[in-house]
Amino acid sequence: MDFHLESVSYQYAHGASNLPALSDISLKLETGECAALIGPSGAGKTTMAQILNGLLQPTSGSLKINGNSLQPKAAAQKLLRRQVGLVFQFPEHQIFESTVAEEVAYAAHQWGIDESKIDLWVEYALQAVGLDPDRLLRRNPLKLSGGEARLVSIASLLVVDPEWLILDEPTLGLDFAHSENVVALIQGRKGRLRGTFLITHDLNLALGACPRTIVLKAGKIAFDGPTEDLFFKHDIAAEFDLIEPPLVRYWKLLQEAFSSSINRPPDYFRTGPDLCRWVEHQPHNLREQMSSILKQQLDHSISQ
Repeated sequence: MDFHLESVSYQYAHGASNLPALSDISLKLETGECAALIGPSGAGKTTMAQILNGLLQPTSGSLKINGNSLQPKAAAQKLLRRQVGLVFQFPEHQIFESTVAEEVAYAAHQWGIDESKIDLWVEYALQAVGLDPDRLLRRNPLKLSGGEARLVSIASLLVVDPEWLILDEPTLGLDFAHSENVVALIQGRKGRLRGTFLITHDLNLALGACPRTIVLKAGKIAFDGPTEDLFFKHDIAAEFDLIEPPLVRYWKLLQEAFSSSINRPPDYFRTGPDLCRWVEHQPHNLREQMSSILKQQLDHSISQ
């Protein structure tokens, strides 16, 4: 399923500001793509997600699905929500069933999934987010940890195997292990031609999971391109009001320190482990210098 936003603007009828939440947005999202949407609070990220899901209609401009304009009819909107799952920022607040099995199966019943296959889809959905069905199926979802409850909420959409999954701050408040489950889910969807649109303030997540990143600023697209270009070729603090991830900051320090060396760092790193593996393969004396640079950076960060 391909999306095409053409000159889309959106104005809330009773907003505190006269400025539109989105202004003249044009972009394409292609089948199976993984793209991150980042930007300061109030930039219009959630508004864009709700337009893609059909919850909001553009004030002007159009949304095309596979080249066809989305029809305003209720049936077309309903079908879009079946194909595009939207996980809100605090999905655990919307849990209402008494067991995890019932919570995850709810959407499958609503969308008419074959009853004989629902149990299998529930197990698949829980496993897809890194949860153990045998341990959780009969538990009360309201008594799970915050991280587990959030993953259960994501699983409740995966049970109908949507062509697109829009995740709004999926790792907010999650520990490292649960965050890694979200990354694994995104990577797994890419291999199945299922798209993921990731809305996040977690820039490390965007860098590690999504080949493409879109930056929204004041309702307009400020950047749309390869994720590594955004982080390693731009000053994101000065240009986009974003906080530079520690990985990128350390890479820039290494670039400065070893700019004329044959051991100059590569053009970019995706994750911390990628950086660690590169450092491990450097000569001992250079590893010591790199460790010293990292220690100075950590000391500086702690003192601020």
